[in-house]
Amino acid sequence: MDMNTRLTSVVFRLNREKLDALKELSRSTRIRQSEYLREAISDLLTKYEDRLVD
Repeated sequence: MDMNTRLTSVVFRLNREKLDALKELSRSTRIRQSEYLREAISDLLTKYEDRLVD
């Protein structure tokens, strides 16, 4: 990620099972949960980029 990119906080709900799995993945890999979430959102937006309106 570009170090000059300004980040904004987002709050959302996640079921406990998925949260626990994300925490465990983060703990075992030493990669922050937020990094995984940013990656997942980027992948999702790429997948559906043809549906995005300019």
